[in-house]
Order: sequence, then C-alpha cells, then structure tokens
Amino acid sequence: MNKFEISGCLTTLIILFITYYLIKELWWLIVGIILIIIVAYYARLIYLTIQNKNKEAQINYKPDMGEVYKVCPYCNTMVKVTDKTCPCCNRALN
Repeated sequence: MNKFEISGCLTTLIILFITYYLIKELWWLIVGIILIIIVAYYARLIYLTIQNKNKEAQINYKPDMGEVYKVCPYCNTMVKVTDKTCPCCNRALN
C-alpha cells in the first residue's frame, strides 16, 4: 500500500462529513438558492404568458366600428393604421 493512499471507506466518510457540515452550517444559503430558482422559473412563465397574450392580441386584432385599419399585403391580416410593421409576419408596411 502506498504511503498517500486513502481507502475508499475513509474517502466516503470524509465526503459525507464535509457534506453534513456544509448543509448544517449553510442551510440558509441552500434554501435561498432553491427559492431563487423557483421564483425565476415562475417569473419566466408569467413573462412568456404575458408576451404570448400580447402577440395574440396583435395578431387577432379586430377593429372597432368606424376605426380605420389596413390589410397587410403579405399575410392579409388586419393591422392598425399607425403600425409600421405587421404583428403577424413582422414585415414592413408601406
């Protein structure tokens, strides 16, 4: 046996002891990181939902009675007169 070899059992015990110590002393950091991950996940879901609803509202635009609109020459979608690009195909309206 080499002078600097450590048996597998001792290595496992050292790793378990270090893990226990870190969890015991830094539990608040671990919980904080988990909370940040959860909040970031749900914030991204909310952001994507809002973004999709806004895009759908632009694509499914229905003009009010008497409101002036124009039709996109590329995809035949109704677009507000003030829009510079079509919300459906993202092409410039001239």
